Amino acid sequence: MKPNEFVSEVYRRMSLRHSSEQPKPTMQEVARDPRVLQAIKEYRSLLPPSKDAAIIDIGFGGGWFIAACLELGYTNVSGADFGIANKTHIRGWSKESVTLFEIQSDIGDFLNDRPEQYDFIHMSHVIEHIPKYSLLWVVDALFRALKKGGILLLRTPNMEGPTPTSSLFVTLSHEYGFCGSNLISLLDICGFEEIKLHDLPRGRPSFKQRIGSFVRWPFVFENRLKHRLFGVSRGNQFGTELIASARRLEVQPFFDPKFR
Repeated sequence: MKPNEFVSEVYRRMSLRHSSEQPKPTMQEVARDPRVLQAIKEYRSLLPPSKDAAIIDIGFGGGWFIAACLELGYTNVSGADFGIANKTHIRGWSKESVTLFEIQSDIGDFLNDRPEQYDFIHMSHVIEHIPKYSLLWVVDALFRALKKGGILLLRTPNMEGPTPTSSLFVTLSHEYGFCGSNLISLLDICGFEEIKLHDLPRGRPSFKQRIGSFVRWPFVFENRLKHRLFGVSRGNQFGTELIASARRLEVQPFFDPKFR
């Protein structure tokens, strides 16, 4: 097995091993999912204004982001992932609006043949699965796959959060960890501009969520104080997750295939 094939092989085996356990909700069912309802609140202001904008979700998982886009009225939504045999029901959520692709072994290879094709690329808890030696190859490919003015949005565990060890090693296929400074640096040297770290709107919290926030607050405060005193953070983000957006503008890509 080649080193960069490890992640795809993990997900291929997981898909085969647990195929009978995978739920296959209809659009009516998934539209009521709390994660989808939350995503609608979070992404409404970040997604492109044009409803026919080309949007792709890399590593779409259960399809919650795709469902949120459909609920918001977007009509040109794609998803790409490893081992999608048990996820093809997502096409049925909107046969005219949803296209699914299977990534064979490498995200960079998948995107390399799609230059300037997308207005918005979403990757939620995917970039930490990419080996460090492939990061430049993949992020360069993300840059090239965006149209000029297009936006990349990343979500990833925060290594300056309260539980970095758990966040990094919680799953077999995590390869690398990010904090605000190294994520900003990676996007910058790959040509992205307008790089921002976000606290996305959560909407009105439930009683259970308010209790959870109250209980977590002392730990987050302690973590913030510790990093202010001893850390080198540039992002000022000390929760469990980093959410970053970056735009492709006029910088020419620094693409070099030897970093694949």
